[in-house]
Amino acid sequence: MAKQKEVIENMIDLMHKWQKIEDASIKNTTEIIKKTDNPIVHLVMEIIRQDSVMHRRVQQLIIDHFEKKPITMDPEELASFWDLVNEHDEVEKKTIALAEEAIKDSKSPIVNYLLDYLLTDERKHDKLLEEMDKIKKGMYPYAGY
Repeated sequence: MAKQKEVIENMIDLMHKWQKIEDASIKNTTEIIKKTDNPIVHLVMEIIRQDSVMHRRVQQLIIDHFEKKPITMDPEELASFWDLVNEHDEVEKKTIALAEEAIKDSKSPIVNYLLDYLLTDERKHDKLLEEMDKIKKGMYPYAGY
């Protein structure tokens, strides 16, 4: 069984390798964007490129968590703005409903493709907020906020 130090070193190594892949993805999508005027290909490549940029930031935060300073979440800090997070979550749920309605009404494969992307992304946002709420409740389960 690997010791904790080995597990952490392996995690950091994996994140660095993954970042190199994300860097290659950013470079590749940028090259594709330069070679096309097709609006849908251009848009999809921009989406993928921006996702790769965000993935790289998340990976760096994981690395920094182990190498610099552990990530912490303070229940009191979360409580100070959690009402706004809940409001935003309600907005996300409304966008999900709108996307579902639009998909039902659309007959265009291209429009459906784009709407499906939007729906998937809005659901991802909703899940991110739900998971953060679980972390918050796990830290401070009796808070009731």
